[in-house]
Amino acid sequence: MQRRELETVRPGDVLGRPIYDDVGRPLLTAGTELTDRYLRLLGARGHYALDIQDGLADDVAPRDLISHRVRATVTNHVADMFGQVEAVATDRGRGEGSVDDAVADLGEQALPIADAEDLLGRLYLDVEMLIDEILESSTVEGLDSLKTHNRYTFEHSVDVAVVGTLIGARMGMTRGRLRELALGCLLHDIGKIYIDAAILDKPGKLSTEEFAAVKEHPRMGFELARRMPVASLLPAHVAYQHHERQRGGGYPRGLIGRNRIGARLDAEEVGSGRMLLIAEIGAVADVHSALSSDRPYRRAMLPDQVAAELSGMAGNHLNQELVALLRQLLPPFPVGRWVRALDGRLAGHRGVVVEIHPRELERPTVRWILDECGDELSVPVELDMRQEIDATLRCTELVPEPV
Repeated sequence: MQRRELETVRPGDVLGRPIYDDVGRPLLTAGTELTDRYLRLLGARGHYALDIQDGLADDVAPRDLISHRVRATVTNHVADMFGQVEAVATDRGRGEGSVDDAVADLGEQALPIADAEDLLGRLYLDVEMLIDEILESSTVEGLDSLKTHNRYTFEHSVDVAVVGTLIGARMGMTRGRLRELALGCLLHDIGKIYIDAAILDKPGKLSTEEFAAVKEHPRMGFELARRMPVASLLPAHVAYQHHERQRGGGYPRGLIGRNRIGARLDAEEVGSGRMLLIAEIGAVADVHSALSSDRPYRRAMLPDQVAAELSGMAGNHLNQELVALLRQLLPPFPVGRWVRALDGRLAGHRGVVVEIHPRELERPTVRWILDECGDELSVPVELDMRQEIDATLRCTELVPEPV
């Protein structure tokens, strides 16, 4: 099985993993032969890529930390909340004048969101489901979700909540603090409703003016979230601070972080000029999800590239202890991913990860399928790479035959 950009998929190709609808039901099942009509429909739904059978390791599929049902449910509820808040913002002059004008237009009263308590109640139930599924998972074999163009902001928000909750849970956060963290992650990008969609979806580099508009979304997210009927201000501060940096230079306020976890789990100070721990977690989760996702201006990075990029950002941009913790939790070579051996007796060989080892995430068990020339081995060989210490692994993608 291999992941292919939708534009390279052809009629007759066979789907390797199910495609789910907006309520978590299979829209197309694994093994479906794709037709022109199916490909058009998937394109209209905003799919960037699909997992396609290649006859090599179709029994080993990428795995996700949360169920499709929970992912779909939470995504829909986030979309509903964003839609209701956007309606209020539009009614109050969204996009007219400066950011200060937009904040003034909101007033100081609670946002008049239709069924606000019901919407938030559903999100709190969603948060409980996310926490339960993450706490019940003894190991993390991968975090693999195929996002769509049409619903990217909502799907991204769910991924940020999943990664943020995973970090918080492994740190030993209380259930109450995990709720605030997860809700803040779900709402962290709500300020983007004030940004022109043409800017958000622009495939090229943003102009100075466009980037200035993007940089206002954390402040607008805070102003919107704090006007919701939420008991704590901490979720609003996740929205406010998720683009701040450990050594300053972030936006919108140039806060600094502490670059450690320490004894901060339940002792947060607002207004100290420093980032809150839950916002630092949100920032790490936000970057992880962004790097892992296909965007109009670039392809998603492979998992080991994401891990290396996060490590490179640790200390200056991201909290270094949180990045180190996340790297202990998420494997750089997840189950179902193709890898290549760069050296050792297997140099040039390619195979699929079939098992990870929680204490040695960088040394999975791999089913080796292709030799250094790209030819299929007569008999695939599964090797525990903890025993192949001379082999350096890299994630790879199989390139489809030219049409």
